[in-house]
Amino acid sequence: MGIRGRIALAISFVTALAVVVLGVAVHHIAAQERGRQAQSYQDALLSSALQVYQRDGLLALGAQLDDSTLPVPLAQRVSDGKPGTYISGGADPRVWAATSVGDGKVLSVSAPYPDRDPVQKALDKALIVAGVATVALMAVVAWFVAQSLSRRLRTSAAAARRIAAGAPPDAEVLAAGGRDEVAELGRSVHHMATSLAARVAAEREFTADVAHELRTPVAGLVASAELLPHPRAVEMVRERAQTMRSLVEDLLEVSRLDSGVERAQLDPVELPSLVRGIVKRARGQRGVDDVAVEVVGEGRIVATDARRVERILVNLLGNAAKHGKPPIEVRVEGTRIVVRDHGGGYPEELVSQGPRRFRTAAPERGTGHGLGLTIAVGQALVLGATLTFDEAEDGGAQATLTLPLAEDEADRSAPQTVTA
Repeated sequence: MGIRGRIALAISFVTALAVVVLGVAVHHIAAQERGRQAQSYQDALLSSALQVYQRDGLLALGAQLDDSTLPVPLAQRVSDGKPGTYISGGADPRVWAATSVGDGKVLSVSAPYPDRDPVQKALDKALIVAGVATVALMAVVAWFVAQSLSRRLRTSAAAARRIAAGAPPDAEVLAAGGRDEVAELGRSVHHMATSLAARVAAEREFTADVAHELRTPVAGLVASAELLPHPRAVEMVRERAQTMRSLVEDLLEVSRLDSGVERAQLDPVELPSLVRGIVKRARGQRGVDDVAVEVVGEGRIVATDARRVERILVNLLGNAAKHGKPPIEVRVEGTRIVVRDHGGGYPEELVSQGPRRFRTAAPERGTGHGLGLTIAVGQALVLGATLTFDEAEDGGAQATLTLPLAEDEADRSAPQTVTA
């Protein structure tokens, strides 16, 4: 149940409780007032009957002398010399009034006193109808109030999700007028989003500027390394320069992915053939050597950008070769590509939170600048695909890339296994 239903239910429950308490109190007060009026009437009637009895010695107005059905509590009170009234229960409830007339005699009058008289019934019915109407009205009012509150909260939540997805803050939505807590929340989210957007934009610009500034000197460094006379010096400088060049290129790619300017060129391709070609070209690069490709079921046609898929798989294969243990296995199943190794598996933080740039894997999985998996995730988002990281059932790191089907691709069956 959402906050709208909870607020409406809470207000309705409190209203119903208040109506019940008020109804019971009114019923009790009305019943007490009815008994007080009945006793007062019988007391006045007894006074008139007593005057007649004392003047004429006659029993008038329904009075009785030494009535055997006189309630015991009232009889004891009269025996103490005090007149009184009393309401008896039982099968024949009555209201009594009695007083002593001397010589141990008791003069009394009584009248029927039903538990529920028409006036009391009408009052209870009116209380029930009014209570139900009040609860229903408050439920409707609470629903609309809660709906307004829920709509504003949902608007702020939707705006926050759009900001988290990279959209610019909507000032008209988040900075809406009002002085209540919801309006304050919207303004706070707006200010936070604006600040974060500005910070992220500055970081992206800084990354792009640094990468562009480094590209030229790195290219010069690589060219100058060729002029060094000592072969070992040439090899060392060339290796470091190539590492720096790779880092600069990765930074530029991360910058482009962060800015959202990358667009995929989607074309229908046969997935198993694409994967085999990528693995064949990747052998011998980044330490990738022992790789087995397995196709489960019939090959599917997917709508994707082959260049970006290759970028993702090469990074995954390079990560597996550098940080894992052979053999490296690539399994194509439907539109899914699974890359796994037999090493110690991905760190728990990477599995739960995803890869983070410039954060390398666990010490037992080697070293690196930590951009390969970040680029793979960014390229997957450009393709409209999903890339997940977990641990294989029998151990080892496992990455799964799921690509969208081509629009004209029909469902196929008859699974089979082919190993290359």
